[in-house]
Amino acid sequence: MTQLIQKIADALANGRPMTSRQISEEFDCTLPHVRILTNRLHKSRQIHICDWVRTSKYGRYAPVYVWGCAVDVPAPVCEQEKIVKQAETESYETIARLRTTVDPSVFDPFRVLRAQVSL
Repeated sequence: MTQLIQKIADALANGRPMTSRQISEEFDCTLPHVRILTNRLHKSRQIHICDWVRTSKYGRYAPVYVWGCAVDVPAPVCEQEKIVKQAETESYETIARLRTTVDPSVFDPFRVLRAQVSL
């Protein structure tokens, strides 16, 4: 183990949950380097994600790491992703409904296409 990995492991083992940014500020090293090391520790199951915090008001969520092998807390879903997923689901349901309600006496090859455009 490198010296920095040992410092990170000691800090997290003392019961101090930290984000990558907090680790980089405390040990005075670059954020990309800390992310590489935390990913390495996470893949080897020495640390796990105990929480997610937002780095800024509209920013992404950052994982909060803690020492130990446990199940990670699932990542939160952004509101915008929920809205997009809901619209996609409704669109797919409409298309599936149109495809299953075929009237064999009427042939219209553009029926599904018109339904997609009118959504």
